[in-house]
Amino acid sequence: MSIKYSTTSPNDDQKISEKAEKANMNEASLAVDDTVEVVDDGFDGPLDDRSCRDVICLILFLAFWVGMGYVAVVSLLDGQPERIIYGADSYGNVCGKSNTAIAGVNMSGQNLIDKPYVFTFNPEAVANPTTTTKLLCVSECPDVVLLTKNDLVELALNRSIFLCDYNLAAEDYAAAEQGALAACPSTPVDVSTPIFNRCIPSTAVGIASSLLDAEWLKRAVADVENSWREILYLCLISFGLAIAVLILLRFFAGVLIWTTVFVFVFGSLGGTGYLWYRWWQEKSVLDALPADAAKDDQEHTVKTMLTYAGIATGVTVILLLVLLVMRKRIALVVALFKEAGKAIACIPFLLLQPIWTILAMVVLCAYWGFVYLYLVTAGKPELDSETGFVIYKADALGPYMWWYHLFGLLWGSQFLVACQQCAIAGAVAAWFFARDKSQLRWPILQSIKRIIRYHLGSLAFGSLIIALVMLARIILGYIQSRLRHSQSDIVAYILKCLQCCLWLFEKVLRYINRNAYIEIAIYGYSFCKAARKAFTLIVSNALRVAAINSVGDFVLLLGKATVVAAVVVIGMQLLKDKADVHYDFVPITLAAIFAFLLSHIFLSVYEMAIDTLFLCFCEDCERNDGITRPYYMSKDLMTFVDNARKAQDMKDIKRQAKRAAAQQAADNI
Repeated sequence: MSIKYSTTSPNDDQKISEKAEKANMNEASLAVDDTVEVVDDGFDGPLDDRSCRDVICLILFLAFWVGMGYVAVVSLLDGQPERIIYGADSYGNVCGKSNTAIAGVNMSGQNLIDKPYVFTFNPEAVANPTTTTKLLCVSECPDVVLLTKNDLVELALNRSIFLCDYNLAAEDYAAAEQGALAACPSTPVDVSTPIFNRCIPSTAVGIASSLLDAEWLKRAVADVENSWREILYLCLISFGLAIAVLILLRFFAGVLIWTTVFVFVFGSLGGTGYLWYRWWQEKSVLDALPADAAKDDQEHTVKTMLTYAGIATGVTVILLLVLLVMRKRIALVVALFKEAGKAIACIPFLLLQPIWTILAMVVLCAYWGFVYLYLVTAGKPELDSETGFVIYKADALGPYMWWYHLFGLLWGSQFLVACQQCAIAGAVAAWFFARDKSQLRWPILQSIKRIIRYHLGSLAFGSLIIALVMLARIILGYIQSRLRHSQSDIVAYILKCLQCCLWLFEKVLRYINRNAYIEIAIYGYSFCKAARKAFTLIVSNALRVAAINSVGDFVLLLGKATVVAAVVVIGMQLLKDKADVHYDFVPITLAAIFAFLLSHIFLSVYEMAIDTLFLCFCEDCERNDGITRPYYMSKDLMTFVDNARKAQDMKDIKRQAKRAAAQQAADNI
C-alpha cells in the first residue's frame, strides 16, 4: 500500500522544487507532475499478529510449580512449625502445648501448657547451635543466679520453677547428677531473659540490652503512636513530592541534567585546583626549611599531595574528554527524559504497575515463608541411643527439597519482575509507535493481554537464567561460610573472585534481559532472538547507552534523594513543637523510608520508560529513513538522527504540497 501526494499549481510546484533542491532531496522528484511515495511496511507499533513463544519454557515453569506444590504438600503433612515458633524440649514436646506421646520416649507426651519457655542446660549452645545439650520447658526463666543445688531446690519449691527433668521431684534435685546431658543443669545457673520463648542467658543479651534499652523501645513505640497523624501527613506529602519530581523531570530535565554535568565538571576542576594549591603550600614549606633540618616527613607530605593532585588531574582530563565526546549523547538523554514524561502523562496507569508487582511479591514471599516453616521441621521423630534425646530425621529428599523450594522463590520473584518490565515496555512502545496518540485505548491492559497470551514462556526463560545465576551465588556463599575456618588464603581469594565475577555477570544479564523484554514487547520475538537483537542494538549504540546509564541513573537517584530530603526537612518542622514525642527521628525515619520506597517505585517506571523509548528510537532509526518511510519519533528526537533535517524538510514539503492541492481544488470550485 502506498500513499501519493501530488500538486497541480505551477507557482507552488516551483517553490516546492526550490526547497527540495536546498535540502538535497532532488531524488524525491517534487515537480509539477511528480509524486512522493511513502512506503508502508505494515509496522505501526507492537505487533498484534503474534504466536506463542518459548512454549517449552512455559511448560517447564508450570511443571516446576507442580513440583513446588508437591514440596508444600509433603511439608504440610510432615512439618511441625510449632517447634520453631514456640520451641521444643529434648523429648519432642512443644513448650506451651499439650503434647502427644512418642513411642519409646519416656518423657514425651507432657502437658506443658503452663511451661512456655525453653531452658538450655548449656549456655554455650545459644551461640553454637551444634552443641549438644538438654532442653527443657519451664514456667519462667530463672531471674536470679543459682549457685548451688540447694538454690535449684528452693526455686522449685518456692516459685514452682522446675529446671530438672520432668519425672524428678524437687526434693531429689540435690542428689541428682548435673551436666549438659544430665537430669539437672550444672551450677551456677546464670540469669536468663525470655526472648521468643527461649531463655537466653544474660551474658548473651548484655550487649543487645545496652543497644536496645527497653525504656528506649517503649518511648520509640509511644512516639510512633503519638505522631501517627504527622507520619500520615508526611506519607501523603511524599506522594505529592514524587509526582512533582516526575513533572520536573518532564519539563525541566534539561536543566537538571546539564546542572548535574556542570556540577561534576566544576567540582572536579575545583578539587584538582585545591590539591595543586595544597601541593604548592607544602612545597613552599619544604623549600623554606633549613638545610640541616629533618625533611623526611615534609618530603613525604609533598610527594603524597603531588600524587593526589596528579591523579585528580588525570581523572578531570578524562572526565572533560568524555563529556566532550558525549555531549550530544547527553542531549539525547535529556530528550528521552522529556519523552518518558509525556508517555507517563498519557498512560498514568503505568505508575500502578509496580504496586501490583509488590502485592504479588508479598503473596509469593508469604507462601514461601509459610511452606518453609513446615519444610525445615519436617521429619520423623527418632530416639538417639547415645543421648536419649529425640531427633527428627528428615526424608532423604529433604535437603534437595529445601534447595528446590529456595530456587522457586528466586525464579518466581524474577518472573514477576520480568512481567512488570515487559508490561511497561509494551505500553510505552505502543505510545511511541502510535501516529495518533489520542487514539490509544488502555495500552497497559493490551500489553498485559499480549504477555499472558503469547510471552509467558519467554519471560519464564529470561527469569530462569537470572535465577540460576542467583542460586550459584548463594551456593558459593554457602561454601564460603562452611570453609571459613578451614580454608587457605588462596582458596578464600579464589572464592571471592568467583563471587565478584558472578555478581558482575548477573548485572550484565539483568541489563540484557531488561532490553530483551522490550524487544519481546515490540515484536513478539522469542527470548533468545530478542536478547540477540537487544545486544546488537546496545553494542551499536554503546556511547548512547553509557550516557543513559550514567547521567540518567544519577539524575533518577537525585530525584529519590530530593523526595527523601524534603520529607525529612518537612518532618522536622512538623514535629519540632510536639512535646509528647521524645525521639523525633523515629517517625521521621519511618516517613523517609516510605518516601524512598514510593519515589523508587515511580522512578523505576520512569527508568523503564526511558530504556524502552531508547530502544524504540534505535528501532525507528533502523527501520525508517524519514523520507519514504516517515519516522515515528517526535521532532525533539529527530534532531539526533543523521538525516533528520532532510526528513523534516520533507515533512514541510508535504505539508505545503497538501496546502497547495487544497488551494487549487478550492480555486477550481
